Amino acid sequence: MGRLIAHNIRLLLRNRGLVFWTLAFPILLGVLFKAALGGLMTTQSFDPVPVAVVDSQEYRLSPYKTAFDELSRGDDALVTVTSVATTAEGSSLLVDDHVAGVVEVIGDEASLTVATGGMDQTILTLLLDEIAQRVDMVTTLMADEMAPGEDPQAVAAEIMDRLAESGFTLKDASPSSMDPLMAEFFSLVAMAALYGGMFSGTLLNYAQPQLGTVGRRIGVAPTRKSVFVASGIIASYVVEFVGLVLLVVVCRFLFGIDFGSNWGLTLVVASAGALAGLSLGVAVSALVRGGENMKIGVLIGMTMLGALLAGMMGGGLRYRVDATAPLVNKVNPVALITDGFYTLYYHPGSDGLWADLGILLVISLVLIGASMLTLRRQRYDSM
Repeated sequence: MGRLIAHNIRLLLRNRGLVFWTLAFPILLGVLFKAALGGLMTTQSFDPVPVAVVDSQEYRLSPYKTAFDELSRGDDALVTVTSVATTAEGSSLLVDDHVAGVVEVIGDEASLTVATGGMDQTILTLLLDEIAQRVDMVTTLMADEMAPGEDPQAVAAEIMDRLAESGFTLKDASPSSMDPLMAEFFSLVAMAALYGGMFSGTLLNYAQPQLGTVGRRIGVAPTRKSVFVASGIIASYVVEFVGLVLLVVVCRFLFGIDFGSNWGLTLVVASAGALAGLSLGVAVSALVRGGENMKIGVLIGMTMLGALLAGMMGGGLRYRVDATAPLVNKVNPVALITDGFYTLYYHPGSDGLWADLGILLVISLVLIGASMLTLRRQRYDSM
């Protein structure tokens, strides 16, 4: 088994086209991101983002009003707020390109409507998400700490004092402190993870007799086919994981993308991403009918669609997808990996990270299980 694994690793690394698309291409794409939008990544000065807010009773009584009042105050304001009476009035400003988005508070949540994807829309999305996270955290703490009849303001002050004494701080996610291309680079790493499925898909294609002479030789070899498949899966995972770690290191130290201070958990997210990519490659190879080029085309198409929905081309589309079809990105491996890195940086220790990794693991196991069942049922009349 060890010799087979080493042989498969050498086989993968000798395939120049495979190495380029899975290891070199994501780095080159990162270089293009850096070259085209490098000014956005280094500047500390941002023009305020124009936003329309529906001035309803719910908005005036919500924490969002307090947050937007603070964010729009002073010379270093992050947003300029235009109050509108109705959603239709805000939509009119949006269509005329006077604002980047329209915010409406309904119940305890705020919805964002955008017309296009871009940096302003991404910033608004991040701001609303950060406000919601902070409101949820404080609300949960107050619910746990406040007894009936106690003064809510006194409880809130006690909670903040306790957090300050423990050294707890909230990471500033405002544009003045964040990398405006961070979400795009997180999505880039996630896309590379699924591109890594080409490794496992290629080795599994080699083991299928109907796809070439190598598969026919494996089919009549004394070594069991399951051993070839297992060694191929292990070899492809090793190569893909090492490639992902290399990409993360390049993004961190060459492109200046911060993944947070917990490198251990960063590697855990990368390992889960490598497993997701491996399982997708195995599934496409086993379940999609056609030749090797057809299977690679399907894998690339699925990966690029997932990256697009996850926000690699801007947060506006991601926000619209989450608002209209929230389940889509709950089962989109690219979005789950992206969210894992995002949570690690902005909300370390959050249960959301483990939820994303758990869903990734389930998806990976289902894909691998379905693929193995399909391969076991394959029968050939002749070699």
